[in-house]
Amino acid sequence: MKKIIVLKTKHLLFLLLTVFIFPILSVAQTPTYRSYFGNKFTSWYTFNEFYDVSFSQMYSIEGDTILSNGINYKKLCNDFPFFARNYHWGIREEAETGSLFINKEGNMDILVSRMDLEIGDKFYFSHDMNNDENSHYHFHNIRTDENGSYYTVVDSIYYEDNRKYIRFETEYHAFLNTIRFTFIEGIGPNISFEPIVVSEVWWSICFNCYETECELWKSGFTYECLFNNMSVNEINFDFMLKILQRKGEIELQPDAGDFESGWVCVYSMQGELLYTKSAKRNIDIIIPTSSFSNGTYIIKLIEEKTKKSWSRKVII
Repeated sequence: MKKIIVLKTKHLLFLLLTVFIFPILSVAQTPTYRSYFGNKFTSWYTFNEFYDVSFSQMYSIEGDTILSNGINYKKLCNDFPFFARNYHWGIREEAETGSLFINKEGNMDILVSRMDLEIGDKFYFSHDMNNDENSHYHFHNIRTDENGSYYTVVDSIYYEDNRKYIRFETEYHAFLNTIRFTFIEGIGPNISFEPIVVSEVWWSICFNCYETECELWKSGFTYECLFNNMSVNEINFDFMLKILQRKGEIELQPDAGDFESGWVCVYSMQGELLYTKSAKRNIDIIIPTSSFSNGTYIIKLIEEKTKKSWSRKVII
């Protein structure tokens, strides 16, 4: 009798583990990826090349919308040189797979980035490259399946600056650059959305940098993104931002222009975010610098409401 009770107890414990514990472990082990969107603002800066002409462009998030398919998206707007800022597409993400989707018409999502792909996995392009001479000009090493659909294959996965990079065998040929097509965690495709979503792109585009309220990522191209005059987050160095440097710390007095409240961020000259803290007008901020190597850094002050920002270089 005791034996039967012991067996029943063990069986009950196993059932408890199956029902309660195992699902918890399963959820805990499910990977999630960093968001493509900032909490306050998100900007993708692109560099566009066309023969001997080049210009910068900015995509940014502006509010939410529900498209005709009933799904909630964020509004992706763009600032295009010589044109007014306008709503471009709907954009949404799935954190569980690190997927980023763009929707042009409210009917069909177009996948533009996904972070759970493995080496050898396929990524299919949304448009028919048979009838698109521009895509054939820009994209090299694209494969075709038995149905005539165009795809590329993941050939390597690596990590850099705590981000996951998924690289494909396809090369994107801009006029002045050749880029290996890559998905970047929290940023998106390194060639920008346009060549993936739109079939007739007569200029070549690549992401130059990405920015949220407290994060700045730079592609490594020589084009300067901090001085993009199309950006609502334009950085201005011409102001009296009071900075007092002492051994092991910098005291910042954020009374620049119309700044009221927001954030202060410290970046390396390579665009790596090293420090961030909330800030209010006329309240001094102490930035510890004892862990910083000797060199030049950028202190950036960002206004919460207007998204306007100011920066100053400091030497430690």
